[in-house]
Amino acid sequence: MSSVQNPAQYFDFPSLLLVEIAVRVQLPPGRHAVAEERYHVLSDWIDRHGSPLEGLVPRMYAQGSMAIGATIASCRQNDEFDIDALAELALSPDTPPRAVLDMLYEAVRGEPGSRYYGMTERCSRCVQVQYRDDMHVDITPTILLPFRPEREGFIFHANTDKPVTEDRRIIANPHGFAEWFKAATPADATFAIEFEQLSREQDFIVAREALDAEPVPVPTEAYKKSRALIALQLLKRWRNIRYDSRAGRMPPSVLLAKLVADNANRTSSLYQELLHQAKQIMVFFEAAQLSGRHVYVENPVCQSDAFSDRWPENLQAQRVFIDDLRDLVAKLEKLSTCSASQAKGICVDLFGEIPTLDALNKVNDRYGRTISGGNAYHDHKRGSVQARASGIIATTSAALSAAPTPAHRFYGGDIKDM
Repeated sequence: MSSVQNPAQYFDFPSLLLVEIAVRVQLPPGRHAVAEERYHVLSDWIDRHGSPLEGLVPRMYAQGSMAIGATIASCRQNDEFDIDALAELALSPDTPPRAVLDMLYEAVRGEPGSRYYGMTERCSRCVQVQYRDDMHVDITPTILLPFRPEREGFIFHANTDKPVTEDRRIIANPHGFAEWFKAATPADATFAIEFEQLSREQDFIVAREALDAEPVPVPTEAYKKSRALIALQLLKRWRNIRYDSRAGRMPPSVLLAKLVADNANRTSSLYQELLHQAKQIMVFFEAAQLSGRHVYVENPVCQSDAFSDRWPENLQAQRVFIDDLRDLVAKLEKLSTCSASQAKGICVDLFGEIPTLDALNKVNDRYGRTISGGNAYHDHKRGSVQARASGIIATTSAALSAAPTPAHRFYGGDIKDM
């Protein structure tokens, strides 16, 4: 095995493992194309002849996680993808919230025997269409307001189990937030290209295993992601697993996205980014808890759009999340020095068994043989794998864009102590 002449040129095992986990929990490129096609078809269906909303749906587009590229498999027990879409309706802003949601529900569900009749559920702020292939689309109706910023308007809250007096109109701008988030988390070119390549490789494997077919082409930009965006996806996956068996609401994805964007672009590896973001979110929540108040997070492009309006419900709910964050930070810190077998246990707990074990196998396949070729090495004292610079991982002392790309870094072999 080659000796290490300059340890500063070698990088950490946690980033290798985390990026492979992230590839496995995100919405694959092929499914991304399917999701986009579905909400375009739904738009035409809602606007069809005879629909309660015929001629009243000028535009329907992705919002939330789908709009920023942060959609992930939901949780450990039921790994499905939640696709968020916004349907602009050409209705009067004075239309009662309950009427808007009911009208959209009837338009989507259609008549008995129609395509979505048995797949549609009316929720308190959206209408959900549940598909059979572990995907559902949540359609949120909005009515734009005149003389306001682009795409700012009402969204509606109307729980059928509660009295009409509790129905609400909420001024919101999901499109504006998505554009703000993307501007605040630009992707580094080298990192983004390599992550996109890994995503497509995994998509090809999944597609062949599931359908024995080629994956559906999607725009390259959909998977050229920043470290901050991938850290957000990992945080969402961790949150989902923590709340998988808990009653009540969990921290909203849009709230986490805002906090991640506030602290983005201050690290040079995926592992550092995830740890940094977890610490910053923990400090933010701890400060609120110490002062005896709930956190308050608003849309930076629409102050009346509060991302924390339904969670946390109380200080106890906030305390539970703070305890979760402390546990996350402690385990991530341990991940930088533990053995590969310990890393497996940590990541199974944080992100789930299936993506972790598959990711470990892939790290072994990609980097094991390159150890003997001098492109990576296994530090037996630390029990971790060190790999030469690529866009996926980087040191604190080298700019990511200047990091050299090793030859054959994706070829396989064996890493011991898995």
